Amino acid sequence: MFKNSYLIFRPFPLSKSLTLFIATFYKLLLILFNSNCVAHNFMRDSKDENDGAARSLFLAALMIGSVMVGGLFYDFESEGINLAPIIESEIPNDILVGSLDTLEISLDDEDMSSLNIEMTLNGDSVNVQPNATGVLIVDISQIGVGNHALKIIVTDSLGQESRLSSSFNIHYPYEDPTVMIVDNNEIVLVRGDSATINGTLIHPDLGTCDLGWSDSDVNEFSLNLPFSDQGDFSWGPSEIESNMTISILATCGTWEDSSDLEVVYFNVTEPVEGCTDSEANNYNVNATKDDGSCEYDENPEPEPITGCTNESANNYDETATEDDGSCEYDTNSPETGSLAWWSETLICDEDQISPSVDDYTTDEADNHECHLSFVIDDGNITISTNGLPNHDFESTLGCCASAQSDTYTIPLTPVDDSDCNPSVSSDGCVMAPIRGTIAFAVTGVAIYGPEDGPGGDAVALEEGAYEQEEGEQQVDLGVCHGHSGPGGVYHYHADANCIHWHGEEGETMYDYNLDSQRTLSTHSRIVGFALDGYSIYGYTGWNDEGEVVEMTSSYQLKDGADGSGGINDYEYIQGLGTLDACNGIFSETPDWPEGIYHYHTTMFNGDGGIGFPYFINCYAGELPSGDDSGDDDEDPCAGHGETWGPGIGPPPDGCGGGPPGGQSSEAGLIAIPWSSNPPNIGLIIISVLMMAVIYRYSRESAFGSSALNQADKVREYHLTPKLA
Repeated sequence: MFKNSYLIFRPFPLSKSLTLFIATFYKLLLILFNSNCVAHNFMRDSKDENDGAARSLFLAALMIGSVMVGGLFYDFESEGINLAPIIESEIPNDILVGSLDTLEISLDDEDMSSLNIEMTLNGDSVNVQPNATGVLIVDISQIGVGNHALKIIVTDSLGQESRLSSSFNIHYPYEDPTVMIVDNNEIVLVRGDSATINGTLIHPDLGTCDLGWSDSDVNEFSLNLPFSDQGDFSWGPSEIESNMTISILATCGTWEDSSDLEVVYFNVTEPVEGCTDSEANNYNVNATKDDGSCEYDENPEPEPITGCTNESANNYDETATEDDGSCEYDTNSPETGSLAWWSETLICDEDQISPSVDDYTTDEADNHECHLSFVIDDGNITISTNGLPNHDFESTLGCCASAQSDTYTIPLTPVDDSDCNPSVSSDGCVMAPIRGTIAFAVTGVAIYGPEDGPGGDAVALEEGAYEQEEGEQQVDLGVCHGHSGPGGVYHYHADANCIHWHGEEGETMYDYNLDSQRTLSTHSRIVGFALDGYSIYGYTGWNDEGEVVEMTSSYQLKDGADGSGGINDYEYIQGLGTLDACNGIFSETPDWPEGIYHYHTTMFNGDGGIGFPYFINCYAGELPSGDDSGDDDEDPCAGHGETWGPGIGPPPDGCGGGPPGGQSSEAGLIAIPWSSNPPNIGLIIISVLMMAVIYRYSRESAFGSSALNQADKVREYHLTPKLA
C-alpha cells in the first residue's frame, strides 16, 4: 500500500579536530622516536655522568605527549560525525477522493535549523517548513482526481543531500459500469410495417443516466429516449420502407461516466400476400399481408368441451366432448370380475335404465330398447341379450333390425391357448370366423368379422378402399360401422366406440365422429368381449411408459390388394403396429392394473393404413367347451345374405330361397299363380305390369317416402385408407 521512502547520502569530510589530531599525533611520534635515539646514544657515551638527566628528559616528553593526546581525543568525542538528513514518509499509492487532505513527511538532522528544503508537487514548487517535531505537512485537499508526483530535496550545512520521490493516485469511489441490453439486434419486417425495440438499462444510479438514439452518425445522439425507473425502455420507428440502422447510446455515472452502445439493424422484405387468418381453410403460413382471400367452413367445428367423459366416474360431465383426465372415482370401486364390476361394465342390464333408440332407416321411431341380463355360475358368465344397441342406428340395406334372443357364455378368468403365440404369428391359434359372430359388445350387440356377404372387406369398402363390381350384393355400413343382417340381427364390423359416446343437446348419431374416441386423453373403456373371455377395449391404451397412445394394427394390404378379397388381401407384419396377430396385447389396463392380455378396436395400422382386422383376427385364449367358432357343424342354411343369396350365389341344397331380411340387391320375388294352361301374350304383359307395380309398392313400404336417402348420408368419420 505504501511506497518505501529512501535517502541519498554523500561521502562526508573529516572534521577539523580529527585532522589536527592526526597531524599532531604524527609529529609527536617523530619527536619521541628521535628523543629516544638521542637519549640512548647519550646514555651510552655518558652512562655514568648523565644517566639521570636523560631519563628525566624522556619522562617529561611522555607526559607532554599524553596530555596532548588526551586533549585531542576530548575535542573529537565532543564534536561527533555530521550525517546527511533523513527523510521518512508513508504516502499511500491510492487515495479515495476526500478521504485524505494532507501528506506528512518526517525530517531528521543534527542541525535542523540549517536545512535547505526544495519541494515540488506535480512540478509546482511548494514552500513548506517542518514543524517543531520535524514534520512537513503537505496540503493535497485542492488537487483533483488523477495521478500526482511529489519530490523533495533536503540539504544540510555541509552540503549533504537527501531526496524523496513519490507518486500517488486520487480516485473516485468504484461504481459498476453502464450496461444496456436489447431483446433483438436484428429485426426482419415487411416493407411499410412498424417495429419496436425493447431493452433494459442497468446501473446502480439510473438518475445519472442519459439514453439517446441516432439513425446516422454514431457520434451524434441528440434524440433522447425515455426509460422507466427500472431502466426499461421501448421504442421503434413506424412505416419502415427501407433497411436502416439504429444506434442507441447509454451514459451513466455518479463520479465518472461510463457508456454502452447497442446497434439494431432493420432488414426490410417485400410483403407476401395471402390469407393470414390461421382459422381459415386456406391459411397461408408464409403470408405477411392479408389479401382478403380467406375462406371458412359454413359450419365450423365447435370448440371441444373438456371434462370427464367416463360415465362411471363421480364427476362425469355429459356435456364434455373431450376427456381432460379429471375423472374421479370412488376408492371402493368394485373388484374386477365381481358381480358389481360386471354390472357396471355391461350396459343395458336390469339395474340400468335403457333409453329408447331409433332406427334411422325406417320411417318412424320403433322405440327399440337395449336389454341384457347375466348369470355368473361355475367360473363362467352367461349373458342373455336382445341384441339391440344403446344408441340410434341404421339398419341400412338389411332393413330392418329387430330384437333377438341371443346367449353368450364366456369364462370369468380367460386361459391362454398354449398353442397360440400371436406376438409371432397366428399359426396355431383358433381363427375368428371371417363372417358371423366373433365377439359381443357390452350392450349385447353382436360383433362380426370383417368380411361381408360377397366376401370382401366390408370396412375397407365403406371407407372407399375399393368399389364393388356390378352385380355384387350391395353392402352399406351405418353409423358406428354397424348394420343389420339376415333375420334383423344388428351387428358391428368395426368401431363400436359410439356405445360410450354422448352427443350434445341437439346432436344426433350422425354427429358421432370416431376421432373423438381415437384422441382420448385417457385409456379407453371396454367396448366388448371376445368369445375366449378376453376384453376388447377402444382405440386408446397405455404404452410401456404409461402414456396414452392410439393402439394400431400390425396388418397391411398385400402388394396390389385393395381389400376386395377380404382377409386374404392382408398380411401380418410383426412390429408394424402396437398389437399382435390377434389384434391384442399384454399390458396394464384400468381394470387390470397388474396387466392382462386384451384386444383393442383399430381403424389404422402402424403405417397409417386401414386398421384390419378392426376387432380381432384370432383367439389368444382357449374357447369354452361347446363353442362352435370356426367349426363346420353350423346350420347348413345359415349365412343367407353373406355366403349365399341374390347377387352372391345359389343356396345350399335343401335351403330353398333362404330366410327373409338381410342385405340384398334384389327385392323378394313375387309369386303369381297361373292357370293350368299357358297364358297368352296379353296376359303375360298384364302380369309383368302388375309385378312392376307390386315391386314399386314394396320398396316404398320398406323405406317410406320420408326414409333416409342413403346417398345423402354425411359421415364425417370416413377415413382415407392408405393402400399398399
